[in-house]
Amino acid sequence: MASSLRLPAGNFASSARSSSLIAQTFAPASHQYRSFSQASQRWAYKSNNFSAKNVTGPSMKARSKEALGGQLPNDLGVLPGTFVRPLWRDLPSIFQSPRDRWQMEWTWLKSTVQNFMSLMIYCKKDNNFPLMLKERRKIARLLYGDMYTAFAGGDVSGLRRLCGDGLAKNLIAQIESRPKNQQVTWNLVKWLRGPSTYFTGIRVVSDRATQIPEMTNSGIRQIVLRVTSRQSMSKATPQSRGKGPAAEVVEVPAKEQNCEEYFVIQEIRWNGNSTGWRAWGYVKPTDIDTVYSDPYFAPGLTALERIEAMKKMTGQ
Repeated sequence: MASSLRLPAGNFASSARSSSLIAQTFAPASHQYRSFSQASQRWAYKSNNFSAKNVTGPSMKARSKEALGGQLPNDLGVLPGTFVRPLWRDLPSIFQSPRDRWQMEWTWLKSTVQNFMSLMIYCKKDNNFPLMLKERRKIARLLYGDMYTAFAGGDVSGLRRLCGDGLAKNLIAQIESRPKNQQVTWNLVKWLRGPSTYFTGIRVVSDRATQIPEMTNSGIRQIVLRVTSRQSMSKATPQSRGKGPAAEVVEVPAKEQNCEEYFVIQEIRWNGNSTGWRAWGYVKPTDIDTVYSDPYFAPGLTALERIEAMKKMTGQ
């Protein structure tokens, strides 16, 4: 299902193990990662979204207060430095590349500790927000199913309510590109409860949070979950026969496919007011090249060198 929900341009690799069924009917099969996540991916790793700049005029805090009566953004991109651990089979070999494997394991361990600390500071030290550790997978399950049901049914208002702006815009564009009389049905057959998800079908692989500068009780929390499921999709198109008004429904048999995806959900709070949990999109696992090249992960850098590299990366 993942392969077709894709923007024309993006940097996702074509190494996905599986893709969602709905998506395959709208884009070439060679694309294997969810495209709609790329709509927002352009914002990823831009730290200027989370740091204040010294500019003249009203501060971010003043502008945010003025904006409370209007539309607030709900798509700020993936938090910079998000580490998504690959599956065991996709990690560097312990025997052939022990140095790379050690670096991946160390980065994962360090990120896990940092993520938990950032979550505790965000929820308990700087604010008084609930941790919701037990509710995370339930929230993701509901969003996952509701989002695809709305997409299949052409529910535009539902998608705007369930998804971030970038994801919703992309899905709505795909709905509008369908034949007007086409009927799409999506069904989640079952969760695939394997070891990669601790036999639950959905597993949290990253849970991060950060405060938005100069804004009291404001911040963003993002959760990345590995989702494994079996899904089915069918299409039906009414076609008229002869000159009569009656139409015959031509239905394409439903297809089932196993899917493995990294689903991102997020909650943004502005001055203590939550925008609610929304689906952001999909990401791919972090690879060894990213670990060595991304200044958030790269080994051997001093704190000053890391900060300077991040500034260059974001064009500051």
